[in-house]
Amino acid sequence: MAKQPPFTRAHVLNVVLTYAAVASLWILLSDKAVELLFRSPAQFALASTLKGWLFILITAFMLYAMLRRRIDQPAVSSRLSRRQLLPFILLNSLIMVLTGMAIAQNLGQTRDKEAARIEAITDLKSTGIAEWLENREQDARQLIENPLYTGPLSRADSPAGRQQLQERLIEFVSLRGFDGATLFGPDQRRLLSTPLAGDITPPLREALKGLEAGKILRVGPYLDARSQPRLDFVAPLPAGTGPLSFIVLQTNGSDWINQILRSWPIPDSSGEAMLFRQHGEQVQYLNDVRYRPGSALTLQLPLQQKELLAAQFLRQHDKTGGPRLFFGKDYRDIAVFGTITGVVGTDWYLLAKIDKSELNQSALRESIWIVLTGLLVLFIANTGIILLRQHTQLQIAEQVRHSQAGRLQALQLLSAIADSSEDAIFAKDKEGKYILFNRAACQFVGKSPEEILGQDDLAIFPPDQAQMLMELGRQVIASNKVETREEYLTLPSGDRVFLATKGPLQGSDGEVIGIFGISRDITDFKRAEAGLQEREGLFRALVEQSLAGIYIIQRGELSYINPGFARLFGYPSTHALLRVGTLPALISPKDSARVAEQLQHCEQEECEIHTRFTALHHDQQNIEVELYGRHVDYRGQPAVLGLLLDVTEREQVEQALTRQAMELRQQNSELERFNRVMVDRELAMLALKHQINELSRQLGQQPPYPQAPPPPEESL
Repeated sequence: MAKQPPFTRAHVLNVVLTYAAVASLWILLSDKAVELLFRSPAQFALASTLKGWLFILITAFMLYAMLRRRIDQPAVSSRLSRRQLLPFILLNSLIMVLTGMAIAQNLGQTRDKEAARIEAITDLKSTGIAEWLENREQDARQLIENPLYTGPLSRADSPAGRQQLQERLIEFVSLRGFDGATLFGPDQRRLLSTPLAGDITPPLREALKGLEAGKILRVGPYLDARSQPRLDFVAPLPAGTGPLSFIVLQTNGSDWINQILRSWPIPDSSGEAMLFRQHGEQVQYLNDVRYRPGSALTLQLPLQQKELLAAQFLRQHDKTGGPRLFFGKDYRDIAVFGTITGVVGTDWYLLAKIDKSELNQSALRESIWIVLTGLLVLFIANTGIILLRQHTQLQIAEQVRHSQAGRLQALQLLSAIADSSEDAIFAKDKEGKYILFNRAACQFVGKSPEEILGQDDLAIFPPDQAQMLMELGRQVIASNKVETREEYLTLPSGDRVFLATKGPLQGSDGEVIGIFGISRDITDFKRAEAGLQEREGLFRALVEQSLAGIYIIQRGELSYINPGFARLFGYPSTHALLRVGTLPALISPKDSARVAEQLQHCEQEECEIHTRFTALHHDQQNIEVELYGRHVDYRGQPAVLGLLLDVTEREQVEQALTRQAMELRQQNSELERFNRVMVDRELAMLALKHQINELSRQLGQQPPYPQAPPPPEESL
């Protein structure tokens, strides 16, 4: 067998310079590409991680290819036996299946997220349209009920009254957003109108047959004589039992509905909101659709068109309930998906949809990363298996001369390649002894490779952590698959957290000979995450579980209250109490004006509030409340933030203590008076006994009352 010439300085220099050139170009070009392609921090971090792994693989292959040609080695068969091929196929199949499952899950999550967003848009816009119609009907009702307009209406038969009424109508339609107003008599003859007001149209004339006193009639939308969209609100004037006079308020064009429907949360999205209804056997679109300007009421599609979203909905028997999700095509015959719901009080339905291609594109971006990650894992796994197999074959071929020396030399080469990574890269044999430990791993544990290689985890970590790591290694060998988990280790620099990926090392015959691992230090990330969760939990606990009532008042209204606030006033929930609207509404009349003035002053100027007042409990009882508040900036607007304390019991305790103190003072006075009387009585008795004893001595008899000698004078 021909031998390769030995290594020379030129060969080593060639390998080193080639590696340096490739590494420099990689760093320069890959960093710039990642910076240009990825904007969000999460994508940037993922791309940087994948880039680092790919760099290790490429440089490893390059060095292996360059050095292999200079190594004197016997020919080694590259064919895999059936026993070796089975784990190889299973591992690749597992990675591909997991990648496919991840893609499927990503597609489902993307669709659910888009569906939820579209449902929210549907609810918002249908509510907006219903509110707009209700406001217009209220405007029409105000026109026939407000004395400002009913007065001139009663004088419409005089020139002055007609002039005044026309001026009032012009002002009314201008302020309320109508395009025109016309007063008709009982015979449907025009009596008075504003500029741009139209006459009675056939649809309007047909609708007037159902005109009733006191009921606002909505007519349309429909196309007028100029083929322009028109929506009328008919307000009958108060009258007797005869024919009714009425006012027609009209809106011309579709701008009113386009203003509500055209806005979309994402400007560059294909999303579109449309209003439609069933018109005979046609689906009639009531607004100007996005891709066909001027199509309001003129765009009609067959109801029997199977894939049309609006037609699918109208063919259903039950059209009630919330938004429903549909897949199909739109008026452009383009695949879309969206949600449909009815507009309250009308026969209109609101459709919000986006192109299916946009949904697929959104899912495709995430799926590409999943596929790339799967390919990278597949590449790493296959490369690791191939490299380990070749390495094992080389060791078997050379074990007669220097099997152990060749093995260590190969591992040292892999260690040098791994030193370019900032992650800890290592390998162990089946006994748990390290055979590879890169530069980053040595820096973490504070030891040199010579101190680590050939040793197990007991030489590096505390006993309990070492036993845990060795047990995990045995589990990886037993399961023969790659595992990723978090590991908490104690290092010279302190306690650290690592995201460790470990997998089995296999020999040329497919037998597991050890494990390999890559560990990334995620301590700072975990600390930041834990700190954020702790602060969030603490804030939630302080606010939501506080016994004190916490509130935010903005523009005089209660903007936020915690459950403690609701409990303080005896309400079952915060939503029930927020309907009250303002804090002064909960205060007794004697304190309401004072507290309202203080809150208004604090909201407008930098100041603080501390006051007490009597409040009204939900069960109609009075409670004593102590209020604290200060001026803050809340969502860019001035507000008052503070808390309320129920001091009813404290007030009662203070009053009880005051009464007890007065009673104690009275009892003390009585005791002092009683003591004085008793002391005087005792002194008198002592003096009497002393006199009797003196008389007994003078008579030569024994004193009948024993008495202690009087105290010395200096002690008195």
